[in-house]
Amino acid sequence: MDKDYFTMRAYLYSIAADLDVPFKLSDLADIWFCTTKNAKRKLQQYQTKEMLTYLPGLGRGNVSRIIFPKPLEDEVLEVLEQSLAEDAFSDILFLLQLAIPKSWFTGISTEIQQMFGLQVTENQQEILRSIVRRKLTTLDPLKTSVSMEAFLITQISDSLVKYDETKKQIMPHIAHHWTVSDDFTEWTFYLRKGILFHHGRMLDSEDVKFSLLRSMQTKSVSAWQLQDIKTIQCLNKFTLSIRLKKADPFFIRYLSTANMAILPRDVIFDEYKWISTGPFRVVERNDERFVLEAFDGYFLERPILDRVEFWTAQTGTTLKTIPMQFTSVDYEENTAYVERRKPGVGVNFLCFNTHRNGVPQHPAFREAIYHLIDCQKASEQGFENYGTVASNYYPEKSIPPKKHPEKIATLLKEANYQGEKVSFGTTHHPSAINEAKWIRDQALQFGIHLEQRIITHHEASYSKVPEEETDFMMMGEIPASDDEIAYLDFLNNPYLLPQQLFNQSIITELTKKLDAFKAEKDASKRDALQTEIDRWLTDNHYLIYLHHPEKSQSLHSMMKGIAENPYGYFDLSKVWIETNPLKNVKPDYK
Repeated sequence: MDKDYFTMRAYLYSIAADLDVPFKLSDLADIWFCTTKNAKRKLQQYQTKEMLTYLPGLGRGNVSRIIFPKPLEDEVLEVLEQSLAEDAFSDILFLLQLAIPKSWFTGISTEIQQMFGLQVTENQQEILRSIVRRKLTTLDPLKTSVSMEAFLITQISDSLVKYDETKKQIMPHIAHHWTVSDDFTEWTFYLRKGILFHHGRMLDSEDVKFSLLRSMQTKSVSAWQLQDIKTIQCLNKFTLSIRLKKADPFFIRYLSTANMAILPRDVIFDEYKWISTGPFRVVERNDERFVLEAFDGYFLERPILDRVEFWTAQTGTTLKTIPMQFTSVDYEENTAYVERRKPGVGVNFLCFNTHRNGVPQHPAFREAIYHLIDCQKASEQGFENYGTVASNYYPEKSIPPKKHPEKIATLLKEANYQGEKVSFGTTHHPSAINEAKWIRDQALQFGIHLEQRIITHHEASYSKVPEEETDFMMMGEIPASDDEIAYLDFLNNPYLLPQQLFNQSIITELTKKLDAFKAEKDASKRDALQTEIDRWLTDNHYLIYLHHPEKSQSLHSMMKGIAENPYGYFDLSKVWIETNPLKNVKPDYK
C-alpha cells in the first residue's frame, strides 16, 4: 500500500469530498515532508500509474487540481479487504488513523477488531496485540521517568530485589538473600546461580556492580538514590558487598525499582536491542511497533504468553472502536472485552516554574490559580477517567480542598497582573488537552490569559522545554507500588517537574525535609513528615494537586492471571488464555 497516496487523499478529502479537488502544491509538500519539486514529481508518477489526473495551475495565484477516478471510500475498502486477507496489520492500522469517516469501516469492523487483543497462530503461539497512543520515549534505565516505559522495563529485565505491595516489604529476586549491618552502612547480597541473560551468558556479581556503577552516573535518574555508595566489592562470583558513606535504611528499597535493572557488562547498552534477564526479550523496536517474545531461559516461571506486540497509533477516531489494554479508553463495542477500572492511579498536578521572573512567579498569582481551579466542579464535566479530587500526593490522604474564588481579584492586584499572557504547558494526551482547555476557560473568567503550550512526553521529561518555555505545567504522576520510594522519586528525580521547575532555594529547603524523612525509622512518623512536606509545597502553591485519575483497560474475558504491576498495568508474565480465541493468524505478518 502506498501510504503517501492515502495520506494525500485523506487530506484532500478534508477539503472537498468530490473527485475533482483544488489544492496547493505547497500543502502536499508539507504533509509529505518534501520539497514542492518532489511533490510535483510524485503527482506525475501517480498520473503515469493512472491513479489520478494532475492539472497544475497556470500562472501565479491559480490553484491546481486533482481528479480521481474513484471515491476515496472505495479505495480504502479495497485496500482494507486485501490487507485483512494478507494479515497486513501495519496497513490496517495506518488506515484506521486517517481522518476519514468512521462509518466506512462499519461493514468490516468485526474482522478488524479480531486482529487486536488475543491471537493464536497456526503453530499455537499465543499473542497479545495492543495499541499505545504515543511513540515510546527512552527505555534506558538511566533516563526512564515515564510510567509506561518503566512498566516495559520490568517485563524485559530484573532488579536485585522486588517490592511486594501487599506485604509492604522487600522480597528476594536476583539476590536470594542479603544482610545489613546494624548502622545500615554495609550491605551484602547473595545472588542466585544459573540466571541467564538473553544472549546466553550467566549473570554474576560483576554484572550487578557494573549496573550499579552505571546507575550512579551524574545524569542518571537514580543518581540521588546511590549517591552515598562508598565502595562496591565483588567478594566472589555470586556475592556482592556495598559500603555506604552514611546510614540509609531505604537503600534496599531503591534497588527494587525499574531503573535498577541489571544489565550485562559485556554488551554495550542499546535500548533498541535490549539485553537483560527478564521474562520477555525484545525482538523488534521501531516507531511503529515494539515486540516482545517469551524468554525460554528465564530463571523463574516462563511466561505463558509467547509474544506481546505494542503498536503505535497516535490519531484516528476509528481507533475508539478498538480494545486497548494499555491505554485508557471508553470501549463497549465488543462484549468479549471487559472494562477493568482502578481508582486513584497516581495524581495529576500543576507545578510552577520558579526559575523565570515575572508575575506568574508571584506567590499571590500562584494562589489565584489555586482558587480558580475547582476540581470538584471539573469532576462534573465528564472528563475521561477523571477520578477523585486531590489535595495530597496520596489518594488516601486527599480531601476536597476549599476554594475561595472571591479572593482572586485581590490576589491578581497584589501580583500586579495586567492581563499579559501566561504560558501554560501540558502534554498532547487528549484528556490533558481537554482539561487544560477547561482551566483556560476558568482563568479567562477572571481576566487571566493562559497561552497553552503543547509539550510531548519526551520534551516534558527529557528536555529543558518546561523550564525555558512555560510559567507552569500540568502533568500526571503514576508511582511505583512502593509509596514512600515513589514520593521520594517524585521530588528527587531530575527528569520530573519538581526538580526541573523548582529554583535552588526551594530545592535546598526541600532536600532538608526529605533527608529528615529518610532518616526517620518509625513508619508512622515518616507518614506525618510526608504530610508536612506536602503541606509546605501546597501552602506555598509550588504545587497544586488536581485529581487522582482512574485507569481503565479493556481486557478480553479469556485473559486470566491478571496481576498488578508496580506501575498500574498488569504483569504480562503472569497472563494466560483460558481457551483458544476464535481467530487464528499466520505465524508472521507484513
